[in-house]
Amino acid sequence: MGFLAGLALLLLGLQLISEGLASLKGRRHLLGRALGRSWNLLGAGVLLGLLSGSGTGFSLLALGLLEGGVLPLGQAALLALSATAGATLWVGVVALAQGGLAELLLVLGLPFFLVRGTRSLGVFLFGLGLLFSGFLEMGRGAQGLSSLLTLLHLPSGVWYLVGLLLAFVLGTANGVAALALALLPVLGLSGSMALALGAGVGTSGALFWAALAGRPEAVGLGVVLFLHRLVFSLPFLLLLPSLKGLGVVGLHLASHLAYALAFVFLVGRYEVLAARLFPKRTVSPKYLSREALETPTLAHALVQRELGRVADAVRDMLAKAVRILSQEEGGEAELSALEDKVDRLTREVVLYTAELSTHSKDERAVRFFVAASELEHLGDLVRRVVRQAEKLWSQGLTFSPEGKEDLLEAARMVLGRMERMAAALAIGDKGLAREVLADGERIAQFLDRLRRAHLLRLEGGRPESRATTLAHLDLLITLEELFAGVERLCRLVLEL
Repeated sequence: MGFLAGLALLLLGLQLISEGLASLKGRRHLLGRALGRSWNLLGAGVLLGLLSGSGTGFSLLALGLLEGGVLPLGQAALLALSATAGATLWVGVVALAQGGLAELLLVLGLPFFLVRGTRSLGVFLFGLGLLFSGFLEMGRGAQGLSSLLTLLHLPSGVWYLVGLLLAFVLGTANGVAALALALLPVLGLSGSMALALGAGVGTSGALFWAALAGRPEAVGLGVVLFLHRLVFSLPFLLLLPSLKGLGVVGLHLASHLAYALAFVFLVGRYEVLAARLFPKRTVSPKYLSREALETPTLAHALVQRELGRVADAVRDMLAKAVRILSQEEGGEAELSALEDKVDRLTREVVLYTAELSTHSKDERAVRFFVAASELEHLGDLVRRVVRQAEKLWSQGLTFSPEGKEDLLEAARMVLGRMERMAAALAIGDKGLAREVLADGERIAQFLDRLRRAHLLRLEGGRPESRATTLAHLDLLITLEELFAGVERLCRLVLEL
């Protein structure tokens, strides 16, 4: 029990160190530097890992950058590898553990933790103290396991697999490497080094857990990192007898640095491999052409057609939202693919429009930029409609039949105007845009009648209306905002 308690303290210490370092100034600057060339990414990633103390944390950050389209898969993997290499230096700190020092660090951390301005420093010192305490407790607990482990006489390859599985489950290579240090008197140098080496491969498991939590991009990134670490760890395993001079800490650091350095030269190959293993439908512009930038008039027409595609996707989102409201089943997840399409196409239109503006200096480029932003905002509003209804249903509540019908009628009315706006935007039909704008007063009066009807139901004591009144009014406001966005887009059509 003492050994497992020590392991728990050690893992908690590593977590607190990471939290304490999280507020360090300069990390954002380093991250900005990391989003560049491979060698810059390598160096900045190592420093980021050192400053964070958590390679797994930066692996998940790299996943977020990959999901957001900020980094391609190869660059995201290199960031994860280099940050993990930097974080391995903290295992060397564990080797300094002494009982008196652990207690001193805990005591020193207390006054800093009690003062708000220095709380991060206190958390960091607590983490170091718990790290040392856990390591020492593991060492004492390992003495009770010595007879059992000595009898097993397991070869290095088995300890390599044990380390891989432990790190895969725990999501930390440093934690298992510290465990290898604690077991050094029991396993011997070869066994402890093999355990730490396997942990360096198994730490990729954190991404597979992320994939199980609903983040599909994590699968490709996890497979690339796992295969790369596995392949390049095997030479270290075969040469283990010749590498005893490195010790556990030296091997842990050297192997992760080797993984990161080797990956720099293989980024492109791994991206091709991931694309073949995990092909995915990509949303890309249909009309935007680089060559057309030299002919601004043509480029403006192509941007307008692409904006029509974005508007169609937003319209499809609202149509799905109306169906979800009508059937009272489904949720935000059903809108994810369309919302992703809106976000990706909007980003491409904005970037293309910015470049077009430098070529043409035409005011229309600014209006296209505004239109793209407006469409992306409409997509967010549609998602809010479903989120508001879904939240209500999760509480076991539903709208009254009359209230539900009012909301559906309002949503269908906005949908009809959005369809006409999308057509007007795609082909530049100013007459169609004027028709939508002419309906503005009638829509406003209709929404006002719906609010008054809801008030009458409240005055009549309808229990469903009283229970759902906030959600009902919120949905009406959101639908009103949707129509206001449609009107703004129609005015932009008139200005094009």
